[in-house]
Amino acid sequence: MRLSELLNSKAVNLRLAARTKREALVELVELLESAHGFKSQGEILDRVMRREAMMTTGIGNGVAIPHGKARSVDRMAAACAVCEQGLDFESEDGRPVHLFVLFVSPENAATLHVRALANLSRLLKEEAVRKSLREAKTVEAFFAALQSAESAYIPT
Repeated sequence: MRLSELLNSKAVNLRLAARTKREALVELVELLESAHGFKSQGEILDRVMRREAMMTTGIGNGVAIPHGKARSVDRMAAACAVCEQGLDFESEDGRPVHLFVLFVSPENAATLHVRALANLSRLLKEEAVRKSLREAKTVEAFFAALQSAESAYIPT
């Protein structure tokens, strides 16, 4: 499962306004719910916050992949955001996060959830990929950079 298959153009924000970790999670969940038509009554945010409380999803190199599973979700979906100035996300390497990928799955999608996370990690470990996504000036450019990177780094 590729990230580009879990997104739509409304699920990408190139100018995240958040200044704190909590604000970033709230903003990402709102983006995800509105872009994908989910009405979770707070369940997605709760699940993502619980997962984050166990261990940071700030994986380093300016990337965070907050994620969770929720009953109110009928399919895997994602939202992406770029924070130009970066924000403290308690990342493993202590560096600010500039690129966020929020990822949610139905509760029964364990195997697909893990596979999608593995593909995301493989893709985002590449500096050239992170740079091209961070520097995208339009949502279309973001998608083009993402799809090009997926072709190069994620087997079909």
